[in-house]
Amino acid sequence: MSILQETTFKNLDERIIYFTIILTYPLYLIGGLYLVGPILAWILLYRSLVIIFNVKIKIHHLSIAWIVSILLIEVVVVIGSLNTGHSILMTIKSTIGWAKGWALIGIFIFIGSILPIRYYIFQRAIINILWQSLLISPFLIVVAFLNFPTLLYISPLKFFGGGGEQFFKVWLYWNDSNTGLPRWQLFAPWSPALAFYALLALSIILPRPSDKTKYVALFSAIVLVLLSESRAGIVILLMLIFIYAISYFFDVIFILFMMLICCLLFGVFLNEIVEGVSGLVNYINSMRSKSSMIRQTLNDIGLYRWYSESFWFGHGNVERGPHIVQFMPIGSHHTFIGLLFIKGIIGLLLYVIPLVVTTLYLFIKSFIRRDYLSGFFVILIFFMYSFTENIEILSYLMWPGWLFIGMTLRACFYDCHFNEIDFEDNGQVFVVPK
Repeated sequence: MSILQETTFKNLDERIIYFTIILTYPLYLIGGLYLVGPILAWILLYRSLVIIFNVKIKIHHLSIAWIVSILLIEVVVVIGSLNTGHSILMTIKSTIGWAKGWALIGIFIFIGSILPIRYYIFQRAIINILWQSLLISPFLIVVAFLNFPTLLYISPLKFFGGGGEQFFKVWLYWNDSNTGLPRWQLFAPWSPALAFYALLALSIILPRPSDKTKYVALFSAIVLVLLSESRAGIVILLMLIFIYAISYFFDVIFILFMMLICCLLFGVFLNEIVEGVSGLVNYINSMRSKSSMIRQTLNDIGLYRWYSESFWFGHGNVERGPHIVQFMPIGSHHTFIGLLFIKGIIGLLLYVIPLVVTTLYLFIKSFIRRDYLSGFFVILIFFMYSFTENIEILSYLMWPGWLFIGMTLRACFYDCHFNEIDFEDNGQVFVVPK
């Protein structure tokens, strides 16, 4: 199998990315994942700036838009903290939180557009971690049904993290309080985050030429989604499969025609569709009613306090909710509401505008080259999970997805396939038609 073949690197950046990904499990076991993500981002940003200052390089305008938006979010954080009356120490703490959270989103998109990292190396790393996960999963399933301890230990590295001990816990599995059945999260901080990562990985490897290695990796990604038992993960997986099947079997003209028909039908049967979707949402929520109630209560608290207390720039800092939501941070289960509460309407727009524009851009580009469909899938996954997860706090783990968006934007800029992009020793891009 090609997964066992020796990997040939052309530069240090490829080595850093490759080994950081394939060493995910060792890093998880020592509690280092939460620390490595931000460190990696800032080191690679420095290396990207070195290339920019030494080589005349072209950068996609959306990559620049993302990094500017993320920098402006930091300005909003400072204004929100000062408006709310927080001390300088709390404002500095908020800035550190931004540097290891929101900053990573813009940084990884930016460096994905600049650093000389070949898609060939990147997808091999993703496939490697999927294969590792597939090999580990049977063992974790067995120990769950043999009633082994759920939590192994909490890494002492939590002292350096500051994000909560949840990111430094090492689990074999955990038992769902609603169903009593085991759920798995492997190297993720919680089960839905595992499905999130698996869907990103599945999308990233789609442009790879079809072979047994790819098929096994795709199977592994699907297994991880199922093991997580994440409702959102399963729904998004089915949606991606449907979109991929449509794009595979039908041409662009037919798809556009069907989209037009669907829009017309949506307008005619709007009330019936809304009632049907509402019924489906209620059914899905009833599967874990306690979890859904906590999410909804957190969202209600976040919206009320944002609108009544700090509309424009937010509160500037994370605050824990009351006992009824098990003291979970307000906005922690919804990126958009979390943005409103902490960074106000200005902060929300600084994330939503580049997110929506990039989603639409890659959607249109996916009609031109099927390679770009994978980039559209990745940004669509981030968009969908913004309604159920805190994208910022998971950026330390989901950074390969943001990096891949940057790589996709670079491929779009040069109007070529991922595997046609290569680099000179100084980082200059050149396209090799294949």
